[in-house]
Amino acid sequence: MRLTMVAGAVLSGAVFAHAQAPRLASAQEVLERYQQALGGVDSIKQVQSETARGTFDRTGIEGHATFVSQAKPFKSLFTVTRPDGSKVSSGFDGKVSWTITPQGASIDTGTPLESVRRDADLQYALHQSDYFQSLTLVGVEDFEGRPCYHLHGITHWGKDNNQFYDIETGLLAGYRFQSDDASSVPVTMIFNDYKSFGAHLMATTTITRMSAGSQTMRLLSVTYEALPDAFFDLPAAVRALIKGGL
Repeated sequence: MRLTMVAGAVLSGAVFAHAQAPRLASAQEVLERYQQALGGVDSIKQVQSETARGTFDRTGIEGHATFVSQAKPFKSLFTVTRPDGSKVSSGFDGKVSWTITPQGASIDTGTPLESVRRDADLQYALHQSDYFQSLTLVGVEDFEGRPCYHLHGITHWGKDNNQFYDIETGLLAGYRFQSDDASSVPVTMIFNDYKSFGAHLMATTTITRMSAGSQTMRLLSVTYEALPDAFFDLPAAVRALIKGGL
């Protein structure tokens, strides 16, 4: 009986939320509402350098990994320290996407460059439509227990992409999409616990689910001190690969 009452309360809440949702008629209206929910266009534009720190938990791996993510518009450096102390770094200098593991360096040639560039776009919330050949409002539906506006898009590189925006808050609740590499495996990402670290809001908990397992990323701190362009120069090991024609 209690479970029935709880379920009834949840359903009533969902109906109320639907009733109170603004009547948005297009994907662009949903995206503009999202920009305002984050803190507004000016708040997003003001971020020109960003250093984020946090932790990873991944299926099948004991202990926490930590990460440091450093970025400027269309440049990025991401360093993970595994529970055993080993490090993996990856980056993008605007032209080349690379990774260095304890086994050596590699250059990513299997992911479309525009996809990598999108992921390094610090103002992505202002430019989303630029990366799609089509992006339309499907309607309102449930995503992970939350009524959301559902946008469906096809990227310029031909991948299926679904976005879900909470109808109550306007914030991005999550994605369901095809991975941008050649495997095109289905991926679900869930964004929770939004917080401001001095600029626009950011999700501090991100859950990523794939057939191989899941991972949870927790964002602990973000700072906005300027980072020089030279910080994102290609490491020597990556330059050697390019020089060698790999």
